[in-house]
Amino acid sequence: MLSMVSQKSMNRIGLPVTRYEAGKDGPDDETALAIAKHLNQIISHLVELDEKIDAREFDLWRGMAAGSQAQGSWQNTKGNRVEAIVKGILQRRLRERELVSGEKEDGLRMQLKDGRVVIFADEPDVAIYRDNEIQVAVEIKGGIDEAGVLERIGAAIKSLHRAKEENHQSITILILQGVSITEKARHDLVINRDVVNHWFTMEDVLESESKREEIFLLLGI
Repeated sequence: MLSMVSQKSMNRIGLPVTRYEAGKDGPDDETALAIAKHLNQIISHLVELDEKIDAREFDLWRGMAAGSQAQGSWQNTKGNRVEAIVKGILQRRLRERELVSGEKEDGLRMQLKDGRVVIFADEPDVAIYRDNEIQVAVEIKGGIDEAGVLERIGAAIKSLHRAKEENHQSITILILQGVSITEKARHDLVINRDVVNHWFTMEDVLESESKREEIFLLLGI
């Protein structure tokens, strides 16, 4: 089950597993329990995120971790599945909180009870409108190779800039694969904060309840 997350992710939360995976020794009872709880939380979220469990999502998450450790061997075409998972999280949130008054196109367009409309499409990947004016725009970039991250960020900036042109007070959000983010990418995000107001990693979305709640709060859902 350690293959569900990358070594970098485990290091970040203070539960390094490199020596265990190498077979050098095993964790003590306290550490083993902490690791088990963390992995169980991730698996539980993957199960809960969709109304219908799709085993391919577990393959995706394993693949993302494997890809990060194989330095980008995981293909960027899997980014489409990342996008689908994030959209599924948001759709489920809207339904569970009973915020939806009507749906069209299999949930790709949701009318909310408060008068807003949520559209799941492309450029931006998720948009929330009120009175035909964009309020929130979300771009999701699922590729994990570091070589292409600046290009992905550039495309996201272009899309989110259009939202700002339509409504300069709109909230813009970017979700990226954490394993792909370089120092140059971080710098680009910092200097474009007026266009990309907030950014999160896919690891944040799946592993951190507080980060998910932060995103939901920004979306007003």
